[in-house]
Amino acid sequence: MSLTLSRPPEAGANHLSAPHGDTTRRPHRDRAIDLIRFGCLVVVVILHSMMSSAVLGADGDVVPTVALLHTTGFTIASWFFQIMPLFFFIGGYAAINGWRRTQATGGTWADYIHARLRRLVIPVAVLIGVAGVGLSLASELGVPAGLLAEASTRIGQPLWFLAVYVGLTSLVPLAVHFHERAPRRTIAALAGAVVAVDGLVAFTGVTGLGYLNFLFVWPLIQQCGFFYADAIHRPVRAWSAWTVMVLSLVSLGVLVGLGVYSPNMLINLNPPTGALVLLGVAQMCILRLSHARLNEIVSGGSDRTAVGYEYRARIWERVISWGNTYGIQVYLWHMPIVITLIGALGYAAQLLSGVPAGDGLSAAGIVLPEIESNWWWLTRLSWLITVMGLAALLAMAMSKIPFPGEDRLAKFGRAAARGVRASFSTFEARVGQRLSSPVSRALTAVTLAMGGIAIALLVGIAPLIWTLVSVSALLISLVLAATMKAPGSERAAATEMPAADRGKAIVSFG
Repeated sequence: MSLTLSRPPEAGANHLSAPHGDTTRRPHRDRAIDLIRFGCLVVVVILHSMMSSAVLGADGDVVPTVALLHTTGFTIASWFFQIMPLFFFIGGYAAINGWRRTQATGGTWADYIHARLRRLVIPVAVLIGVAGVGLSLASELGVPAGLLAEASTRIGQPLWFLAVYVGLTSLVPLAVHFHERAPRRTIAALAGAVVAVDGLVAFTGVTGLGYLNFLFVWPLIQQCGFFYADAIHRPVRAWSAWTVMVLSLVSLGVLVGLGVYSPNMLINLNPPTGALVLLGVAQMCILRLSHARLNEIVSGGSDRTAVGYEYRARIWERVISWGNTYGIQVYLWHMPIVITLIGALGYAAQLLSGVPAGDGLSAAGIVLPEIESNWWWLTRLSWLITVMGLAALLAMAMSKIPFPGEDRLAKFGRAAARGVRASFSTFEARVGQRLSSPVSRALTAVTLAMGGIAIALLVGIAPLIWTLVSVSALLISLVLAATMKAPGSERAAATEMPAADRGKAIVSFG
């Protein structure tokens, strides 16, 4: 069984126009989009690093805490560094192009899901497994249970984004179908749902109802990315882009002023609100106005004869290539780095507690300064450099951890299926036939992937039992994804991407 929701689009600049076997015309990656996507992840890492801190409690224990969140400066800055709408918008742009490439090569929805699940799930499974074992070892070494619980929660928190991303990925073919059949009505329906949920929250005062907007805010922003992909090679209407951007920001400002939305864009993230949609539209307009110029910059400049043109182009190419390869790993591993550093500094502060450092200062206050004090601000640059540097090194190391290949996972999946059939004939009769179709396996794989991530997000990865449950769900998801691979699809997928990118596929968002 295959799922074909719409005909492949007509050949165009964004699509594969070559017939099967013709590799002379392949879509190129948009390097500006790749750079912005990596930049969004870096902004998130910086934000989390700045907000993560600790103090010594009255009993001398290390108490992790959130810094800056409720300050005026942070609230103002949140309008600039809240980049999640931009990331999901770019994700929609990349997703529709990826699905159209899959269609153009005769692929199905299951083929599309199979490739993307492996890219997203493997790094998450490695993180949860390694971090879970690490926390268990730390517990055996006597690290306080409260600190371990905080670490378990903090490491899992950034995974909400990947859970949503996996879900949106699974819906891309259906979302593209609606986009190509009724683009404006689809946008209007999703926008209406966002407004309805926000109105329901405002009317009832039940903030928890806002979590319904996970079903509407991010799909709406992704759908906007589809529009952007269709318009990318059309002339830029600067006046229109500026007008939409200004209207979006003014509308957002008015709604914030009326108390409909929080002025802190980070608070509007959890649960997501319509404020993120308006902010995302403004970010989309800024990208539209600057996209061509960004591509010129990352290509070395508009003047190919200028001195240093090739050097600049090579530098940008290396930065973007590194970001495509390790960006998701940096995002996943920055919080374990932050938690470990906080724990080490807290331990050092405990040892130095009561040791004078002159002028009324204590050595503990130098190692673990008071949040927002002058010394705290002076140490932020070195703190960020340390976190980013260690996260980069750990990202490269973790990407080298061996993981079973697709052929091995597929063999295991087929062997397990034969074992189940041999042992449970009733199961085979009622359920086995359903799971034999690629679409059913794809749905099950996506559900297990989201469930495995959700366990780490909502429950944490400690005690170790939760690590085992989460990783097991993710591994079964990968096994099912591997069994969806059609004969020869691996070769086709390999020829679809540039040779330089083939070795990076499992760790990039692609």
